[in-house]
Amino acid sequence: MIVGLGTDVLAVARMAASLADPGLRDTVFTPDEVAYCESMRHPAQHYAARFAAKEALFKALAADGQDGMRWREVEVRREPSGRPTLALSGATRVLAERLAVDGVFVTLTHTSEHAAATVVLETRGAPGGERRAG
Repeated sequence: MIVGLGTDVLAVARMAASLADPGLRDTVFTPDEVAYCESMRHPAQHYAARFAAKEALFKALAADGQDGMRWREVEVRREPSGRPTLALSGATRVLAERLAVDGVFVTLTHTSEHAAATVVLETRGAPGGERRAG
């Protein structure tokens, strides 16, 4: 059963401008995400896609900013096949567990102008907590 769905779109130029603040990388992205993005020819596109994935996850969880979640508690990883996955930790993981989430699916896409991500949260059992409107 799907218990959450979130999507986000971001202008790559906006992310490129935001990256002028070196603190952004440390606040939003994990060291592995930074290493991956910086290894790419056009890092801002990859940062933007990862930012969109984090936003999409927060939307799927119906997070309202009161849940104590942090950006770096969501990490975009890549399987050997290249398929993106999300790893959750901290308060973000606790909220997902409270909703009985046992499947997190993410898709990323980007062009030179835009990046987008969609996240689907799934449970095989009854949710452990009440679902909030998002």
